[in-house]
Amino acid sequence: MKPRIGRILAGATALAAAALMMSGATASAQPDPGIDWDHIFNPNSPTGSGVRVYVEEYGDIVTVCDSAKDGKSATAVVTDLGYSPSREYSMTVSSGYGTCKTHRASDGGKYNLHEKNYVAITYWAKGEDNYAEFYNDH
Repeated sequence: MKPRIGRILAGATALAAAALMMSGATASAQPDPGIDWDHIFNPNSPTGSGVRVYVEEYGDIVTVCDSAKDGKSATAVVTDLGYSPSREYSMTVSSGYGTCKTHRASDGGKYNLHEKNYVAITYWAKGEDNYAEFYNDH
């Protein structure tokens, strides 16, 4: 009886580990699906391909994702405009296609962007820089 219970436990453990690995891969492949993004920056120009930036103003959530299978890292620089000194930070996704990196106000410091203020984002993966700006009214 003991060998059978051992096999059942081993099988259950392997199944749980496989499910955990699969859920981890899915979670990192796209930005948080529970967020209704205020802005999605995804240029159609050849210079902007390979990067997608998502912004949710409430909570100052900014996510950058690698959107091309080209071996290039996706980078975004977020600058809180109009204040001295300005708050600025950068994020680089170098873990490959379909992966993302996120910062939010709850990370503290420079990630907590000023309200009622303009925010600039410079982003690239290959080619020239791309620019976007939004008014952070939340």
